[in-house]
Amino acid sequence: MKKALAIVLILSLAVGLCFCVAACETKQLKIVFLGDSIAEAVIGPSPLSERDNYGYYALIGKRNEYVYVNRSVSGHKSGDMLEYISRPDEDALMTASHLKTADIIQISILGNDLLQSDLSGLLVEFVKERHGEIAAEDTSREEILATSRVNFAAIIAKLKEINPTAKIFMQTVYNPVYAGSPIIGKSAKSILTSEPYNCTEDDLREYGAKLLATLNDVVFSYHEEHPDDFYIIDVNKAYSEIYDADKERGKNLIFPDGVHPSNEGHAVIADLTQKTLEELGLAKKTKALRNNKKIRIEQIKRLYPELEYYKIKNKINDAKTNEEVTEIYFSAIKGQTPELN
Repeated sequence: MKKALAIVLILSLAVGLCFCVAACETKQLKIVFLGDSIAEAVIGPSPLSERDNYGYYALIGKRNEYVYVNRSVSGHKSGDMLEYISRPDEDALMTASHLKTADIIQISILGNDLLQSDLSGLLVEFVKERHGEIAAEDTSREEILATSRVNFAAIIAKLKEINPTAKIFMQTVYNPVYAGSPIIGKSAKSILTSEPYNCTEDDLREYGAKLLATLNDVVFSYHEEHPDDFYIIDVNKAYSEIYDADKERGKNLIFPDGVHPSNEGHAVIADLTQKTLEELGLAKKTKALRNNKKIRIEQIKRLYPELEYYKIKNKINDAKTNEEVTEIYFSAIKGQTPELN
């Protein structure tokens, strides 16, 4: 009798352990997105009705079957974000509570620190500095960067205080300057392309890259001193590599407004983030790829009924990586107008 009872108890414990293991393996992770209009994805995804299929926040959430919450606010600068995450819950958005319970927090910020301070003017000032006409310490850029550094350090510290266990992902700011880019005003472009600067379109992009590097250094410098505080999602590097390999595709990563990521730009950010998630064991490669293929195949069928659906579907299904899926999908719909119901 005692032996039988012991066997029953052991079996019960084994079953309970199996249920516990299964529950742990199937725990649905939660990711919260913070930031500016890039992360909010109200400008960029087109048509806007597809925001929850094109915005990188949704792609990351859907691919990995996360609980995903977007609490980004268009126009936010680093100071605005610091104030925002420091507030207690005050409405149905429950931002403070979501941050406390997040497994992953992904951030897009700092871009507006420059953009809202007249990027064209800052670029002219930067070129003049490089020509020895202005001392670095006398530039308005240095004042902006000094504030950004203080705010950024405070943001990371606050998030660590709110949620010490969450994995924090910080995105770099990509270079929006390219040939014909609307980001540079006519007046600034006239100055920069005339004597004594004589900048070509390639020169302007290079200066834009160097200007943005001083902003991204806020992230890299902090990370060097605090390597365990967050992971860097180097969007700037990814966009630049695509641009250098294929200028036309590189331009297409930017929405026509010259500032925000396009549909494809969002996909590139999602693909880049996906790699880090998988490296950290926070996502399953096979599941994410399967779900990504499903999203794109459904979009082809629903939005582009005139295309060769089965041919494109087969290509997508044969893809071995998310990057391949992205290239196949956007190559297939290039120049096409979506059919909206």
